[in-house]
Amino acid sequence: MPHPPETLISVVGIEKIVPTWQDLEVFLQTLPRSSTAERMNPYTSTWTGTTDGDGPRTFHLVLLDNGRTDTLADEVGRQALRCIRCSACLNVCPVYERAGGHAYGSVYPGPIGAILSPQLRGTASEIDASLPYASSLCGACYEVCPVAIDIPEVLVHLRERIVEGGPVTREGAKVVLKPAKGHAAERAAMRGARWAFSHPGALRAGQRLASRTRRFHPRTLPGPGKAWSASRDLPEVPAEPFRDWWQRTHGGKDAK
Repeated sequence: MPHPPETLISVVGIEKIVPTWQDLEVFLQTLPRSSTAERMNPYTSTWTGTTDGDGPRTFHLVLLDNGRTDTLADEVGRQALRCIRCSACLNVCPVYERAGGHAYGSVYPGPIGAILSPQLRGTASEIDASLPYASSLCGACYEVCPVAIDIPEVLVHLRERIVEGGPVTREGAKVVLKPAKGHAAERAAMRGARWAFSHPGALRAGQRLASRTRRFHPRTLPGPGKAWSASRDLPEVPAEPFRDWWQRTHGGKDAK
């Protein structure tokens, strides 16, 4: 049997600290059952510090932050820190089954890696920015998670952060994602669409105007949209709006 080291150095993430041995007992039972369907893992070791007998003479505990406090500040993303590394989500994930662990470019693969790595490392790199999209949002991971991490919710939240690209700030007890300045045109377009869909009369008038002037519609978008439409065909505006067609053919009756 190998002799224990005289100097023991343990590097522990700050989210792994539990108050008492009784609290640890819960995780020692939960982890093996969720991971390998065992009552207890055979490789669990516990250290209680230094000793004059058979054990380490010197003990150093390194508490690692490395992005964890930033993750804790995000009221949606913080639930990822509850992970006990049981790999239950990996066992049921269809994306992980086909892509494998190395595709995630991190020590944390699978669904939990898709929400944890971008929060710990940021989304500046291409691989980290792509991780929240490595999911079909089927929800299987959430169903089997023993600590109830809503991984689909965090995935959608991180996608929003990546798309908006703005800073995350705290307003009272609420975390607010402020859109990036470069998205002003998109936000204006979405506000206009929201107004149109909430005013049926204006929407109907706009549809009829678009149908009557469809011969003059450009086939490519101007300005920043030119690059997008250069490789895509813009859909043609129909000669008659669907609303008018339904009124004409069905006399305004609702579809059965």
